[in-house]
Amino acid sequence: MDTWILGPLVLQNNVWMTAAAVAAGLGAMKLYVRRGQDSTTKSYDRVYEALLIWLLVWKLSMLLTDFQSVWESPISLLYFSGGVKGAWIAAAVVVGYVWLRDHSSPEWGHYKYSWLVSLLVGYTIYRLLEIVFEEVSFTTNGLLVILGVATLLYCLKGQAPEGRRTLQQLFLIYVLGHALISAVAANTWEKPGFGGNPAYADAATGLRIGQRAPDFELESLEGGTIKKLSDFRGQKVLINFWATWCPPCQVEMPHMERFYSEYKDRDVVILSVNATQTEASKVVVKAFAAHWELTFPIVLDTLGEVGKTYNVSAYPATYIIDEQGIIRKKVQGPMNEDSLRKAVR
Repeated sequence: MDTWILGPLVLQNNVWMTAAAVAAGLGAMKLYVRRGQDSTTKSYDRVYEALLIWLLVWKLSMLLTDFQSVWESPISLLYFSGGVKGAWIAAAVVVGYVWLRDHSSPEWGHYKYSWLVSLLVGYTIYRLLEIVFEEVSFTTNGLLVILGVATLLYCLKGQAPEGRRTLQQLFLIYVLGHALISAVAANTWEKPGFGGNPAYADAATGLRIGQRAPDFELESLEGGTIKKLSDFRGQKVLINFWATWCPPCQVEMPHMERFYSEYKDRDVVILSVNATQTEASKVVVKAFAAHWELTFPIVLDTLGEVGKTYNVSAYPATYIIDEQGIIRKKVQGPMNEDSLRKAVR
């Protein structure tokens, strides 16, 4: 999995990349604001307030998007958020807050433009980091980086006009360009099998996205052995690595069970791999499964060999495998029903 282990700290790639992108955006905003102000003007620090508000609203928005899970397990707020919906809710709150605080300022036009520059810099940096550290399409991300850089060059060329119309046009052009690149990519070079891409029969076995998931066979919790992973061909498989002592695994399990109850008749299966080598005994695992009333297949990685094969360094971890046995997504950390649904689409 794409994580950095620093003692007890498990740092996911997307977390530190987001932090780096935010830092780059903040730096760009400070430089741009300073560029358009005289030395007697107070520095613009609204961005720190906005960032804190966004994080709090995004995290707590789960109370609106999935109140049932919070009610059943308040600790869910530690591991989940409002997701994409929550991000939009938080963004709307931040936009309203910034407008209320700053729209009457004589520098308002310049502040608006600095926000745009900050967002473009941060997002472009994130896409660039994805190319280097993540298993993403080089073509897609490369085009998005070029689009971002081109837009930024227009912004920074001289003293760009700060009128409302110009700002809206610039943002609209970027959004439309982004949407066009993403749509074309999804239906051409990112599509499995496009252009002779050996997505199926000739795919190499490995752990990268687009490779065939390594096959394995393990003892089931009920006894005996379960079918090989390859026997699930024709179904989408979520290989979920977990342990009973893992708090985020405990929070994730009700979501897994509700998702499985909804999708088990749609050629989707959860293959739950317990890290049995870390457990006190099989009895503990059975008690855990009975407590959460789990109905999906649970297998026991008694020696920890499958976990090593799949490079699992922290729990929970999930691999999403398509009908041909090809890895399509990897997730480090707990998943809720919404993220599970998106993963199998």
